[in-house]
Amino acid sequence: MKVHKSTVPFKILFLFVLLLINGVGATLPIPNLTVLAQYYNFQYFGFIEAIFILILTSTQLLWGFLIDTLERKRLMNVANTIWVLTSILIFFFPEYFYFYLINRLIMALGLSAFLPLAYSAIADFTEYNNRGIVASLLNIAWVGSSALGILIGGFFSNSWPLSFGLVALLGIFVGFWSYFVSFPERGKKEPIFQSLPHYNYPWRIQTKEYMLILKSKTNFWLLVQGIFALIPGSFFTYWMVSFLNSNQGFYFDITLASLLAIVIASGRVFGYPTFGKLGDFLTRKRKSPHNRVFIATLCMIFQAIFFFIAFTIPGSSYASFFAFSFFFWIGSFIGGGSGPNRTSILFEVTLPEHRGTVGSLFSFVDQIGISIGLFLSTLWIPYFGYRVMFVFGLIFYLFAAFSWFITIIPLSKDKEKMNKVLESRKAEIQDEEIVNGSIGY
Repeated sequence: MKVHKSTVPFKILFLFVLLLINGVGATLPIPNLTVLAQYYNFQYFGFIEAIFILILTSTQLLWGFLIDTLERKRLMNVANTIWVLTSILIFFFPEYFYFYLINRLIMALGLSAFLPLAYSAIADFTEYNNRGIVASLLNIAWVGSSALGILIGGFFSNSWPLSFGLVALLGIFVGFWSYFVSFPERGKKEPIFQSLPHYNYPWRIQTKEYMLILKSKTNFWLLVQGIFALIPGSFFTYWMVSFLNSNQGFYFDITLASLLAIVIASGRVFGYPTFGKLGDFLTRKRKSPHNRVFIATLCMIFQAIFFFIAFTIPGSSYASFFAFSFFFWIGSFIGGGSGPNRTSILFEVTLPEHRGTVGSLFSFVDQIGISIGLFLSTLWIPYFGYRVMFVFGLIFYLFAAFSWFITIIPLSKDKEKMNKVLESRKAEIQDEEIVNGSIGY
């Protein structure tokens, strides 16, 4: 069935809300770790959340493969049911520690499905020339969901089980909404298939193809880039509030420091759609995905430059803080060039039935970068202080820029390989239609 263009924004909105709500579940308990520790008389709640993140990250690889093998909407409903049901059980039976522990960890199994699902579905929901801007919206949804989860959890600190009840209701709402949204067939938006009067794409990922995906040099360098970019990214994400609150920063109290950290890092929210749209525009105009590589490479370099300027501003006065905030916000804005263009290039070199798997690999490797960043920052801050550690960490952004630039070499070959496969499949579809009498000579 042909999807009318007026229904496309509705489907994209659904995908946006789906990611937003499910991402909330991942960060919901974070502001209440101390409250939960006192409630259950268990002092190591951070360890529980660490296991939760480990399960969330590792099971994405399994979900990615299943999403590329089975019917996506059915898997989405299964995953949604898992995390909603565990949230309901925590809401109604909060008094038992082991019951909370088991349900919280099972919740990770459900939540881990949605990022690879989004990677798999974005290209099929969106016209080829608009993938960058839609990918940027989903970047915003995923980043925004973490902040929203912390805000909701913090709002219900005095009655934390209500936060799980609220997100369960939101999950039920999304499940109900899903009955009014049909997932398009895989690959239907690929330009190569647009001329087919009847469309059928039966191909699914095979286990033996997993290593072929990893052999793609474009995918390899994008994965390496993710590690290098997330190492300094985790520095700023996890230590910015502490920096603003410290005597090496600007002496703000913790509440004000938290608010200001969100504000000065909000540039990325505006950078995602700006550079995603720019990537779409240049790709349409010059008919080449290499423009996305140049955008991301330059954004990585200039992000590092503006962050470097911000952290080398001396003093702790209000004037110094405003100068710091200005340069940091600009750097954050420019840093938004990587995410949507990385996702768009994934679609340029990856077959429709491989995108959930590759997306899960991207997410898994990103978490490795975050973990390395947390480990290094824990070691460096006591010895070098915040400013020196942040500035030194910017070197990793330059490594990420180099990794981006290297993708220029294999990108054309990998894209050409994919197009040859799709051309062959197009011919198979046409031959099948001729045999079945669907079309004539």
